[in-house]
Amino acid sequence: MDSFVRLAAVVLALLVGCGHEDGTEGTPGPQGEQGPAGPQGPVGPPGQVTVLDGGVIEGPPGPQGPEGPAGPMGATGAMGAMGAMGATGPMGPMGTGGATGAQGPAGPAGAQGAQGVAGAQGPGGSIYGEEAAAFAGFTATPITGGPGGRDKMHAACAAAFSGSHLCHASEYDDAAPATQPPASGAWIDESGSIDTGDSEVDVVGILAGPNVGRYVGQLDTGNCENWTAASSGVSGATIATNGITTAQCNTTHVVACCSTPFREKFAGFTPTSSTGVAGGRYAMHTLCGTAFPGSHLCHVSEFYRTQTATTPPAGGAWIDESGYPANEIYVNAVLAARDIGRYTGQLDTGNCQNWSTATSGAIVTASGISTATCTTSLPLACCK
Repeated sequence: MDSFVRLAAVVLALLVGCGHEDGTEGTPGPQGEQGPAGPQGPVGPPGQVTVLDGGVIEGPPGPQGPEGPAGPMGATGAMGAMGAMGATGPMGPMGTGGATGAQGPAGPAGAQGAQGVAGAQGPGGSIYGEEAAAFAGFTATPITGGPGGRDKMHAACAAAFSGSHLCHASEYDDAAPATQPPASGAWIDESGSIDTGDSEVDVVGILAGPNVGRYVGQLDTGNCENWTAASSGVSGATIATNGITTAQCNTTHVVACCSTPFREKFAGFTPTSSTGVAGGRYAMHTLCGTAFPGSHLCHVSEFYRTQTATTPPAGGAWIDESGYPANEIYVNAVLAARDIGRYTGQLDTGNCQNWSTATSGAIVTASGISTATCTTSLPLACCK
């Protein structure tokens, strides 16, 4: 600042010295060189500028002050509209089953129903044959005594009572049924037994017991010639309220049916035929076993104890004779009893000399047992 004052004084002196004597100002000299600019002074604070309308132009904003405390939260606004539903995501894995709950308490017992109709008596466990005799009932439909064979009588019973067959007289009485027979009587097979004194077969209709079997001969006064004759000149046995009696075979009666279990079972008649000269009894058994596995050639008593409802072939079928040991061997073709066995001797009029020689052999037909020449080709009756 002092240097600036001194410079001004020098300039003033020069100006004074260069003036005219009369005091008039002389002609100004040329302008001297401009001196160097001095340093810029500090900027003063901005002033206020008054404008015509009286407003005030504000200066630049000052530094930002500290943030004040937050004000209270405003009220919740209204909910906006729901957006569209998104796509269904993939199904998650199936969860494992929960543990079984505890068993609930038992409910109260229901009212007892009415008792049903009693069924037919069942088989006697391990007891078979006449010792286990059981009555099934009387058929509802009457038939004549000549339907075409014993198999037809068995079939009539089986149709009325499943698994049943025509009773024979002793079997019926062994069963001791409490069912009243019809007043007009019901067809029934005759029974027979062996007279051990002379080994003859006696026809009996008044004896019951396990050793009394079915009589299967052509008895024209007792079983309508094996239930093949429906004429007035032939009679058949019937069971009535007063016991066993007879009726003309052309009359109609219901049938007495039993459901006694028997060990003997019928397998069938072989579909192929053979002569009676097969090469021995084992060969006949083999023919049956081939046609019906586990079967063998039937003998007479065994065949009839199967109570089969299968009709024999028209020409008959080979069958072994049966026999009974007493004072002598009695060849039996008329009795089916538990103590009658297979006859295995060389009987030239009954079993083709053990099915090895061309003589004659026994055959079973719809009307009973007969014989045929051993060179004849016939089916075989097979039992299990």
